[in-house]
Amino acid sequence: PNRIQPFAMVLRADLLMAKVVEKNYQITSANNVGWSFGEAPAGGVAIDLVSLRWPASKYEATWSKTEKRWLLSNGGVANFAAGGKQLGATTFVIQTVEMSDSIYRSSDGSYTPLSETVGTGTGYILRDGRSFKANWSRPTAEAGTTWSLADGSEINFAAGSVWVALTDSKPEFTLTAPTSPDSK
Repeated sequence: PNRIQPFAMVLRADLLMAKVVEKNYQITSANNVGWSFGEAPAGGVAIDLVSLRWPASKYEATWSKTEKRWLLSNGGVANFAAGGKQLGATTFVIQTVEMSDSIYRSSDGSYTPLSETVGTGTGYILRDGRSFKANWSRPTAEAGTTWSLADGSEINFAAGSVWVALTDSKPEFTLTAPTSPDSK
């Protein structure tokens, strides 16, 4: 109750696991999601901010040089964890997907979108204050999603947390302003 909508975007893993134990559900090991971690590729475009829009929401990720991660906000309001730290990710993935109405509806009767994540497409990998235009591939629902540059080389994610935004709209980037010798 203390979260603003859409509060359903946060998973309480502790409550989920308690339910698994209580109901004696059987779970399997996690599958590889397809990502690799390591050094950043050369290139990319220096950015300070990215904005993503959906019909009912707007998300922003702002690069923090001091924290070395993308700080997240919703509609201009910073997202905070219960402990008071702003939510963020060392790698922010923007995956462009086809979206359609699913069989599910929200409490106001509108359709919940179905995001098609099997197949191939484009997107962006944001890490280290830079945006890399990328291609994604996920051949089956059981396979992980791999990311590559236009030349086919794999894109490594930065060590740490990863947030993924599924969207059918082009993101809006705010480029990092170049610094002049006079501004130092």
